Amino acid sequence: MTLEYTFDIDYAVWMPVPLEFPWNGYDTAMSWAADVTDDLLAGRDAPEEVRRAFAATALERALMPSPLDEAIERFWRRPDTGAPDRLVHLYALEVDGVPDADELAELARTGFGGFVQNVTPLEGTPFAVAARVMILLELPGGATATLMRVIGVRDGTALMLELLDDNIASVAFLEPDVEVLFRGIRLRTA
Repeated sequence: MTLEYTFDIDYAVWMPVPLEFPWNGYDTAMSWAADVTDDLLAGRDAPEEVRRAFAATALERALMPSPLDEAIERFWRRPDTGAPDRLVHLYALEVDGVPDADELAELARTGFGGFVQNVTPLEGTPFAVAARVMILLELPGGATATLMRVIGVRDGTALMLELLDDNIASVAFLEPDVEVLFRGIRLRTA
């Protein structure tokens, strides 16, 4: 059996960002960034320097490597809405059985380790079990980062939506939006 997924995305909040090119009719990151800039600034009387800054940011997001190599999707919190400008990544992992809260917390540490701050079970998702896990990471030089992973498991597959940021206030601000994006995952076992 294979677990297939789609997203029910609020495109006013999130936009998909290619992990590689060509993608969906775009041959290059530059052409994608140009279209995104036109979309984000449509109907606004933005000066040329603002247009250039948006285009540069969109290009940077398209070329930015994922925190872990195994990302299967990437979404950008639209920067034109006044929210922090961040990327989230989706990963898929094979798991045995249905993990409990401790096993979900350990799964959330995959690739980074870190100290689990809290685990919040999520009800009303299409998964057999789901949780939001907050992890504190120690960075070189004594700095810290916050890793929020929203994880759901069904039919031997874990889908993990991740936000990694060195600004805990940005993570706190985006937490509800990331959870809504996660809850927009639609599953089908094929």
